[in-house]
Amino acid sequence: MDRVQNQKENKAGILDDMLSFIRYTPNREADILAFMEKYLKADHEERPAILEHLRCCMDGKEYPNPYAGGYHYTPEDVSLMGKILDEYIDDLVSAEGDPAAISECVRDTVLKINALNEECGRYLIDTWRRERLCGFINSAAETAGLSQEKDLTLQHRMW
Repeated sequence: MDRVQNQKENKAGILDDMLSFIRYTPNREADILAFMEKYLKADHEERPAILEHLRCCMDGKEYPNPYAGGYHYTPEDVSLMGKILDEYIDDLVSAEGDPAAISECVRDTVLKINALNEECGRYLIDTWRRERLCGFINSAAETAGLSQEKDLTLQHRMW
């Protein structure tokens, strides 16, 4: 079952992608556009402050993160995703090659991931991440001893 435990390493790319989307790295050109978009969408009374931040950004002065408060999920949500995937691998090890138990692990994990994604307004999992998650889940199930002819995650409707 060490091969199944080694599957935990394969989740890193998925989690790193989720985190990279919510980590802010200053980029003046992109930030100017973000402030401009924020200005256009803002209520009239919020616009003067946004313009001031835009001026600071344009002048190369210090300015706040233009994306602050606009993320739909947090690093804690990504951490929870990591825990869900780790628990999945641990459950597969406990299933000891029993196809019914492995299939149940897949179902439970897909339900947990779907619930987390719903809590995040369906922003946590995009198409690329869904494909990677499905690949991770199916590969681990196969490594645990489940021979499969079709994608298990599709049976349980991974969002």
